[in-house]
Amino acid sequence: MKILLVTVAHYGDQPGGSQKIALDEAIELRRRGEEVWILAQGTPSLPEYEEKDGIHLLRYVPERVVPWNPARRHSHQKAAAAVLARHLPQVDAIHGHIQLAYLAALDFYGDSVCSYYTIHSPIKMEMAIAWKNSSLLRRVTAPIGLAAIKRIEANCLRRSRVVTALSQYTIDCISRIHGKELAKSMRLIPGWVDTSRYTPVEDRGRIKAQLGWPTDIPVLFTLRRLVPRMGLDRLLDASARMLGEGLKFHLVIGGSGPLRSNLEEQAKALGMSNAVTFMGRVEEKDMPLAYAACDAFVLPTSDLECFGLIALEALSSGRPVLATPVGAIPEIVRKFEPAWLARSAETEAIADLFREYLTGKLPQHDPMLIHDRTDRDYGCKQKLDELIEVTISATK
Repeated sequence: MKILLVTVAHYGDQPGGSQKIALDEAIELRRRGEEVWILAQGTPSLPEYEEKDGIHLLRYVPERVVPWNPARRHSHQKAAAAVLARHLPQVDAIHGHIQLAYLAALDFYGDSVCSYYTIHSPIKMEMAIAWKNSSLLRRVTAPIGLAAIKRIEANCLRRSRVVTALSQYTIDCISRIHGKELAKSMRLIPGWVDTSRYTPVEDRGRIKAQLGWPTDIPVLFTLRRLVPRMGLDRLLDASARMLGEGLKFHLVIGGSGPLRSNLEEQAKALGMSNAVTFMGRVEEKDMPLAYAACDAFVLPTSDLECFGLIALEALSSGRPVLATPVGAIPEIVRKFEPAWLARSAETEAIADLFREYLTGKLPQHDPMLIHDRTDRDYGCKQKLDELIEVTISATK
């Protein structure tokens, strides 16, 4: 079959959780002999079409329109349709991982094409959080934009033969936003991790030295986009409290985003610049090393975590995940160790969790047992098989 996957960006252009899931799906479908295309938003500097490892990549570039403007959908629709008309006039199935380009593809091919959709995060909730921390104009116009976004997401749900979500938390959110009728037919298929790539290592000290990390004190590592809902400001405040109590550790923050300079200034103001390293974007080849080398992975999310692929990558590497009980995080972490969850997402609760970990009061588990449990419950092959079975069956 000729299958089109629609995602926010190509993983090679802009790495992210939903992009990785779409890429993994594409690779598996290609392995099974399907003809696979991926459509994503691009930039003028990148090619409109290219083929990589037998997968066809398409990029469209919409006109810039503010998110609350109704013309935004039409700009995506026009640009995406033009690219599809030039390169892919016919398909057998469409799997959407993002709203606007998915609807553009549905409109281009018509509703007779088999369509299925995966919700990675309720877009109304995501944008409400983003706009809350934005300019006054955007906050004032947010109600209009959020109402339009709700209609767009509902349209995606209604026009799809199969809808999947990565967590029960997401399904519950959709039920509250769009009603139980739309939510009740959704299928829960969690994300996955390549457990052959993320594995425990015996000599973590050697890997720490290779990464330039301290080898004589615990290293706490997080990998996040540097935006407000990730809770990194609270992470720094909690870390400063622990350092003030005389506890020894080093914090490593991987990832890029608009808050980097703010966070660096915060660390400086807290007097902990020497106790924290901002890695910036972590190269793909270094990600397994960083997870495996750290003493613990920390996940301080303050709002809206609809799955947590990074938690699975850390667990597959055999490391404990110290996390806030936000969104879908407890669905993963409680399976391994409930005590690794803070009692809330507040600074004091994060500090208390760190204190318990750094003083040896939290339960410890054998790294290989953590890895094996991750493989059993979230292994890539098992969950990919489940997703493809559900979606491909919709074409029959």
